[in-house]
Amino acid sequence: MRPSRPLAGLGLLLLSLAASRPLEAAPRVSFELVTGNGFPLTAQRKWIDLFKNLPGTTVRIRGARGSETTTVEDVGTSRSPSYHVVGILLGDNRLRLLGGEFSANDRTKLAAWVKKLRAEGVEGLTAVRVAFGLTSDQLVAFHAQASRPIPFTTKDVRSGDVARQIVRQVAAPFEVSAAGRAAFGRNELVADELKGLSCGTALAATIRPLGLTWRPRRRDDGKTVLVIEEAGTAEESWPVGWPVKGTPYSTAPKLFENLKVEIRDTPLSEAIEAIQPRVELPFLFDHNSMARHQVDPAASKVDFPAKRASYKRILDTVMFQAGLSTELRLDEADRPFLWISTTKR
Repeated sequence: MRPSRPLAGLGLLLLSLAASRPLEAAPRVSFELVTGNGFPLTAQRKWIDLFKNLPGTTVRIRGARGSETTTVEDVGTSRSPSYHVVGILLGDNRLRLLGGEFSANDRTKLAAWVKKLRAEGVEGLTAVRVAFGLTSDQLVAFHAQASRPIPFTTKDVRSGDVARQIVRQVAAPFEVSAAGRAAFGRNELVADELKGLSCGTALAATIRPLGLTWRPRRRDDGKTVLVIEEAGTAEESWPVGWPVKGTPYSTAPKLFENLKVEIRDTPLSEAIEAIQPRVELPFLFDHNSMARHQVDPAASKVDFPAKRASYKRILDTVMFQAGLSTELRLDEADRPFLWISTTKR
């Protein structure tokens, strides 16, 4: 065995080098506050004290010069960014800034405004948030990352291992809550084959049976992270697939092909196994709902009378007999799949 001393020495050297590098300074923010009509001059001191407690900021207060508006100007360089902010102190002793209004007691909210400016620049203050606290451009960019197909097998693989590989495919920083770590520690297996589906849908389907969901979140440093957390506490969650964009027939034409068929007293699981490869669609099951309502496809016997019918009609009929329903959905890359849940919600 090779001695470990050289490696230990290398570790100390790397730590030393890392410690010697100066941390990148946060952009400085200078505030110029304009007193509007009716603003009480006796309130100036409180505003000055408020900004003294915001690191990396300076403030000065002056009277208005005609008609002025809130502005934010990038006055720095790419290597040393800084911002100059003009705000209006209103007659009711509130501060109006670009993208927000604050009272003299809103230190936390004002600090968050400064953080957002430093992390996302001027556009971050005014951009409309469409979902998950992301702007349209940020959501489109993250959706593209979540659209990458997964190239590995998932059925009967531990959920934690599958989730870890999917997150690597997304190539984004990630966070797992304490409840998430505990759920992965149960070493439950993924029941469905998700190979070929996109990362976003596959991850949502993988962790849903564990009582978990995931979502993107924008950090203060401007990076979008992938958060896995308990379903009951999440304000928003990434869905298992999305609505179809065209007609069901144009989305999955084989699902509507006709054939002559008869099914008699057959376990639903056998009928599914016979139909699925013919329609060339992944089948994803809502295992949470099925467990809650005690629906077992292997134990449910189904029938279909002898006649010609489409695969869709056959599936709808036999699924309904077992207390299930089907819904055609798309993953992030617009690949169709069949989502199978219970008729009871």
